[in-house]
Amino acid sequence: MADEKVFSSMELDAIGELMNISLGSSATAVSTLLDRRVNITTPTVSIKSKEEFEFAQMDPAMAVEITYVEGLDGNNIMLLHRDDVRKILEILMMTEIDPADFELDELSMSAICEVMNQMMGSSATTMSDLMGETVNISTPVAFEVDDKISFKDKYFGDNESMVIVTFTLDIENCLNSTFMTLMSIPLVEKMIRASGMYYEVDEMESGGAPATDAAPAPAAAPPEAAPAPDMGMGQQVPPMQDPYGGMPPQGYPPQGYPPQGYPMPMAGPQVINVQNMTGRFDNVTKLSKSEEGNLDLIMSVPLQISVEIGRTTKQVKEILALSQGSLIVLDKLAGEQVDVFVNGQQVAKGDVVVIEDNFGVRITEIIKNPEALLKKG
Repeated sequence: MADEKVFSSMELDAIGELMNISLGSSATAVSTLLDRRVNITTPTVSIKSKEEFEFAQMDPAMAVEITYVEGLDGNNIMLLHRDDVRKILEILMMTEIDPADFELDELSMSAICEVMNQMMGSSATTMSDLMGETVNISTPVAFEVDDKISFKDKYFGDNESMVIVTFTLDIENCLNSTFMTLMSIPLVEKMIRASGMYYEVDEMESGGAPATDAAPAPAAAPPEAAPAPDMGMGQQVPPMQDPYGGMPPQGYPPQGYPPQGYPMPMAGPQVINVQNMTGRFDNVTKLSKSEEGNLDLIMSVPLQISVEIGRTTKQVKEILALSQGSLIVLDKLAGEQVDVFVNGQQVAKGDVVVIEDNFGVRITEIIKNPEALLKKG
C-alpha cells in the first residue's frame, strides 16, 4: 500500500462533511418515501485495508451496490443488517413480518432496491450541485453477503484500501441502526476535488506552501496577472463566493455553518459568460421618489405561499370510496421537484427538505414570468 493515497485529517473531515451533506438529502428522500421522520447522524470516515475491515454489527449483512455512470467513476456499496431490511419492508408493506419467516425473495429485493434508489439518487443529485456537473447512477443491485471473504476479495483487491463511511440511520418508530458505505480511494478523491473541499497534505502541513527541506530558489519574476473581465459598467467579475449565500446547505444544522477547520464548500469550476452591457439600460425610466414610496407601501403586504407535490383527477364515485388508508397516486414521480405558488400563481420549483421536525422547500428554479405576479390568484 506504499503507493496508496493517504488523506490528511483535514481531508478526512472534508470527506465527512461532503457525505454529511449528501446523506442529509438522502434522509429527506427516505422520509418522503416512508412517510416517517428520518434522521442520519454525522458520518465517521476511516480508511481500512482488507485485513482491517470487519462487518461487526452488520452480520448477517446485505449489500446494495450502485455504479456511477456519469460524472464519477466507481462503485458505492452500502451495507446494512438483514433485519433492518425486514423493518423497512414492514413500513412499505404496512404489515408485520415475523423475523423467523422473513426471506429475501425477489419482491423484498426489489422493494429495498427502490428505497436505496431513492436514497442514493437524492445523494447523487446533491453531489451534482456540489461538483457543478451531472452525476448519474445505475439501478441498485441488492444481494446477501453470504461469503465475507469473497466480498472482501471482490471490492478490496490485493493491496487496496477502501474509504469506509459509517453512520446511524434512525427511522421513526422503526429502527436505529448502523449503516456503512464503501468507496474506493480514487472515487472519494475525485468527489472532494470536484466539490472544492480538497486539501493537499503538503499545503496543510506548511500553512499553505508545500513543505521542503531544500534551500529556497531565487524567486522568479511573477507573470503579469491577467485583468479580470470587464462587464462594461466599470465592474469586474467578482471572485467565487459561497454558493449557498451564507445559508447552510442541505444536511447542515441551522447553527454552526460553516464548520470550523475548513472553508465553505465551493461549487465546481464554472464558466462565466461576460457580456458588454453598455447601452442596454439607456431607455429604462428611473422611478421617481413618489413611485419609490409607493413600492415601499406594498413591501409588507403578506402573500400566501403554497407548495403542490402533484395532481390527479378522480370520478365522484372514486372520491366517495375513499377511506382511511386509501392511496391516491399523483401525476409526479418520486423525487421530482414540487411547484411553489404565490397567491395561486406558480413562481418557482424546488426540492422538499426536512428541517428539524418541519418540511421545507429548497428553491432550485425561479419561473421566468414576472407578469404572473401582477395577476390575481
